[in-house]
Amino acid sequence: MNKLFKKLLITATAILSVICYSTSVFAAGFDVNNDNTVNVNDVTFLQNVISNFNDNTDYDLNNDGRIDVNDISTLQIEISNNDIKTIEANTKLSVVTNEYKKNVGDTVTFSIITNNAISDITYSSSDSSVAKIVSSDKNMVKVKVNKVGTATIAAKQCLKSVSVKFNVEKARCVDLSEWNGNVDFNKVKKSGVTCVILRAGYGKDPDQEDNKFREYYRQAKAAGLNVGAYWYSYATSVNAAKAEVKNCMKTIGGKEFDLPVFLDVEEYRQAVLPRRTLTDIISTFCDGIKSYGYDVGMYSAKSMLVDSAYPDELSSKYLIWIAAPNTSYSDLPSYVDLWQYSWTGSVDGIRGDVDLNYIYNLN
Repeated sequence: MNKLFKKLLITATAILSVICYSTSVFAAGFDVNNDNTVNVNDVTFLQNVISNFNDNTDYDLNNDGRIDVNDISTLQIEISNNDIKTIEANTKLSVVTNEYKKNVGDTVTFSIITNNAISDITYSSSDSSVAKIVSSDKNMVKVKVNKVGTATIAAKQCLKSVSVKFNVEKARCVDLSEWNGNVDFNKVKKSGVTCVILRAGYGKDPDQEDNKFREYYRQAKAAGLNVGAYWYSYATSVNAAKAEVKNCMKTIGGKEFDLPVFLDVEEYRQAVLPRRTLTDIISTFCDGIKSYGYDVGMYSAKSMLVDSAYPDELSSKYLIWIAAPNTSYSDLPSYVDLWQYSWTGSVDGIRGDVDLNYIYNLN
């Protein structure tokens, strides 16, 4: 293959890398040696024609009124285009798994098997609130499931497509602090729990990191659990909430979470504040943590959220995690995303009582 042909082939491939064809038909006249195919033999033939100073207009492939090396270039581009068209017309796509059953908070990375290395693969979700495409690179795609429901991820290359269905169920979750002592997170995972929310610390003063946070974080990640965090609040003013943001970020900064960072609001001193004040405190903390790139939410008892703050305002901006052990989920407000349904649960790998939660939505 001569250098000019290589260069033209590379150029044509780059230009057409995202263009797909369903047919492969040559324009009349490119089969200059009349052997019913158009390939490098036609290039050789045309080179000989030009070398012999043949001025037959049948060989003027670029229609510029003369026969020269530019006609060879036109022929070479047509051949490279045909190679691309042939690859695209014969594209085949497949996946190893066509259907996943996952829990809210899970992340799945899978590959598309393709015989086409030229054209790009495009991805789409039938419902990104259920199954969200986090990233894609060539034939690899990463999907996070964020809500109970079903959704399909479609991959398309040229005129071919393949789809993967996601069936998403609520996630079992425990929330832990240093009071839970030593935890065997591998046993927790094997018990069917997929998520854990860890107390990172509390208040605005120094040295108020939860004594088990770093250990829990490391071990929960190693066990393959989806990890989130919460910060226990004592704030009774917006300025105190700002201080708690700074204190929290000293603890969680640089860590990666699969679940949001929540503000835990349950102090009596907060419940007796004006509703506007408490709502502003929660918003200040959540917006502050969000500004660092974290997903955020708030935790509280149902009665405190409803009676002491403005729940509609908060739920329009943040995830809502409600403690309501004596209530069924169907009786909770529609804006509740996480439900703490027990304070006296039992989970293998954790000694004593443990808080149990269901996660329905992370959007």
